[in-house]
Amino acid sequence: MSIWHQRWNENRIGFHRLEANPTLTDHWDKLCLQSNAKVLVPLSGKSLDMHWLSQQGHTVTGIEFVEKAIIQFFQDWSTSPVQENRESGMRYSAERIHLYHADFFTVEPDEVPFDAWYDRAALVALPASLRHAYVEKLCSLVSVGAKGLMVTFDYPQEEMPGPPFALSDLEVDALFSPYFTLERLQFTDLTQEEERDLSRCSLSVFLLQRRK
Repeated sequence: MSIWHQRWNENRIGFHRLEANPTLTDHWDKLCLQSNAKVLVPLSGKSLDMHWLSQQGHTVTGIEFVEKAIIQFFQDWSTSPVQENRESGMRYSAERIHLYHADFFTVEPDEVPFDAWYDRAALVALPASLRHAYVEKLCSLVSVGAKGLMVTFDYPQEEMPGPPFALSDLEVDALFSPYFTLERLQFTDLTQEEERDLSRCSLSVFLLQRRK
């Protein structure tokens, strides 16, 4: 059982917020998207950010491999989704939101290519060994010119096992710069705000655009 299946089964989902994340609502307009843009949300969980994105007029597609999270998303919404079996996983749909119960690395959503994506804590949920594969998969799902908003955390990895795993701005640049332009929109020192005993902790928000 993966650590994420275990956390959902044990209801250890402190990462879930009861409102749209401020990093999304504060910065999304900087992507300058059309209201009808198709937006990808990798490792989406049952995030309310997807409702917020849909309310902007976007068609939202989440990818989540823990089915319990998808079921709870629609239960919390008091909505019964249409379920359709796709080659790479079951798709749950209601209004402008589609959630795939699937492995992000093998899924082929019907909605590709995407115009934009939102990664609040997807990449930092993965171990370092999967980061290059994540970037390659992302490239296969979004169109040239697509824009994304990504939130990362950085701290001394040896001081906490994660997830979320530490991801420095330097590694973000190394991973994405071959395919994307990057701009850091926000840097926040969380050291004093963190309940964990970390010598340093920070949050960064990046705007990315695929160039090839």
